[in-house]
Amino acid sequence: MYVAQQFPGAPLHGLGFSLGSNVLTRYLGEEGAQSRVHSACVLACPWDLRQNNHGLLNSFSGKHIYSKGLGGNLLNLMKRHLPALMQDPDHDVAKAARAALKLKNPTLEKFDDTFTRIAGGPAPYFPFRDADGYYVWASSHKIVGQITVPFLSINSADDPVVRHVPMDGGGNGLVVMGLTTGGGHLGWFQAGPGYVDRWTTKPVMEWLKLVGQDLVHDPTPKGPPLFTDEDGFLREKGRERLGIKVLEAEV
Repeated sequence: MYVAQQFPGAPLHGLGFSLGSNVLTRYLGEEGAQSRVHSACVLACPWDLRQNNHGLLNSFSGKHIYSKGLGGNLLNLMKRHLPALMQDPDHDVAKAARAALKLKNPTLEKFDDTFTRIAGGPAPYFPFRDADGYYVWASSHKIVGQITVPFLSINSADDPVVRHVPMDGGGNGLVVMGLTTGGGHLGWFQAGPGYVDRWTTKPVMEWLKLVGQDLVHDPTPKGPPLFTDEDGFLREKGRERLGIKVLEAEV
């Protein structure tokens, strides 16, 4: 909403990586024609979270390297925001945070079962019965067919984290699904004299040039009309529960 307000005449193009790809895909599928984003490119999207989580736990490296690495990163991220999470000690979010602090080297599923399924969002969706219930709800593979803008996805066949990719693109003619033979999870490295980088940068930039410069976009603003309420929050008409407000940073 904020970017659309600041640059009302500019088409917005989304780029997502890993779990951020899942969030972007979910947004596009759920919003449909109301999406403010004109196109998107996602890399290493985890798609079916439940299936891919089970795949991680079924191998030694998946469980003890990747899953525990992801779980530990989320635990550390939660710890950085403890003051805000613990403001109301009796709130379910604070209780979940206290329970998560007791975890030792948790897998991704263990952290999500302890914290994310409770604190990951508002009612009526949250809390979920368990991590599996949260994964089923949060997955993006089931809504690819609802995307209404040009969409490019790139995954790798040897990705240890993502083992299930919807290569049919949900039967959506706006969706291009790419699957490379190698690349791991967001690897795709190449090397030359004095440099190491990701070769996927080139096709991503080519895609962004195509959808950003070569395609003709409808100039009609996308998404519900925006307005600023009496408290200074930018909101969408019809969805007033969501808002954004820029705060002055303390000097």
